[in-house]
Amino acid sequence: MYLTRRSLGLIGIGILVFAYFDLFTDLYYVSTLGLVLSFGVIIKFVQDLGKRIEVRDLIVFMALLQWIVGPVMAYNILPYDELYYMAVDEATYMHYVVPACAALIIGLYFPITDERIIDKQDIDQLKAFLADKNWLGYLIAGIGLFAGFAGEFLPRSLSFLFFLLSGLQFVGVFIILFTDSKLKWIAFSGVMGMVILQAVRMGMFGELMLWLMFSLLIIAFVLKIPMLGKVAILSVGFILVMLIQSTKEEYRMATWYSVSDKSNSEIYQEVIMSRLEDPSVLFETSAMQNIGARLNQGWIIARIMNHMPENHPFVKGQTIESALYAGLLPRVLAPKKAMAGGRANFERFTGTELPETTSMDISLVGEGYANYGVLGGILFLFFVGMFYNVIIIGVIDLSKKYPTLILWLPVLFFQVIKAETDFATVFNHFTKAAMVAFMVFFGMTKVLKIKM
Repeated sequence: MYLTRRSLGLIGIGILVFAYFDLFTDLYYVSTLGLVLSFGVIIKFVQDLGKRIEVRDLIVFMALLQWIVGPVMAYNILPYDELYYMAVDEATYMHYVVPACAALIIGLYFPITDERIIDKQDIDQLKAFLADKNWLGYLIAGIGLFAGFAGEFLPRSLSFLFFLLSGLQFVGVFIILFTDSKLKWIAFSGVMGMVILQAVRMGMFGELMLWLMFSLLIIAFVLKIPMLGKVAILSVGFILVMLIQSTKEEYRMATWYSVSDKSNSEIYQEVIMSRLEDPSVLFETSAMQNIGARLNQGWIIARIMNHMPENHPFVKGQTIESALYAGLLPRVLAPKKAMAGGRANFERFTGTELPETTSMDISLVGEGYANYGVLGGILFLFFVGMFYNVIIIGVIDLSKKYPTLILWLPVLFFQVIKAETDFATVFNHFTKAAMVAFMVFFGMTKVLKIKM
């Protein structure tokens, strides 16, 4: 990040926040440094909203919430949790994770070139390109909607491909939002409405929240939301997350494990209304503990640090090599390659068995430690951040020739935003999403003669 007036201001705020916590609380000083880093990222994220489309802000924002803020709460505020307890002491955990997060941030924001952010100049170019193509976004969104519908009826071997293609519905509506189409907000509301209904039907809300966050980056830029509005939206979003978290277990019990004559949407409406009738339930100790547990990815990282290397040696890059192999080769050519996802890694590196129906991942911070230990894990996070940085720069550079490409970043980085995912999941998703993007652009420009 360049040393600008804003970055100097963030440094000044950081010093004041550190001084406050150091003087007036008993918080461990490395945890305080982690919170200062987190507050700085949050301030930057809020400031950037509406001025630039910064996917990196979202990556770091989500990571620090789950790797630092959640664990700080677990160590210092929340009551002891028999399931999600921190298996190592605060000093051991923070001496690794805080420098690792700082390394990720340095890699992500390192000024390799001037083409580092999507700002007004890039969007003006996109708008000029779309001036006579109001229909393009609808076409792309239509392909995505069809893929999402068709994917439910196709064999599992094709499900991931059509899941990636379904992301085009969001690329399409993002394109529409930068046109003069009179129906653009209806189109956006329609797509998001279908995503909400799908989330309610399945009882799975993670993807919905991710797409809402990506959409916030776009909408804030389109509407040029002022600071007060951004704070209000983020506050409402936080309450919405608390509301969803407080209802998920009750809703899933009512739909997954029992029989009812009511539809899923009717059941969820009843659960939501019961919460809205008594909002104080959201702030009860049990509800706050549940939010804290969901926010805290650190308990898994702590389990890994407690288990390795005493009970299991560091694997010295083994999972990274497997991830590169799995991400670069399709399963048709490598039928025995490792599956993306972390159940096996979780049990192996934490020494904790999971129920048959449960799957948990170890996160990049946990995987870095499991492979390379403390210093190696910190370096690993730096190179991961640099990898993301180079991809973003490459996409922005290519957008000079293909203006709509910058709106593919949410599809490319969909798994990256999830702080719990391991490198295999991230790399596999990125390589396959990049291939899908290439196929779509090739098909549109070379076959259909439609420039994107």
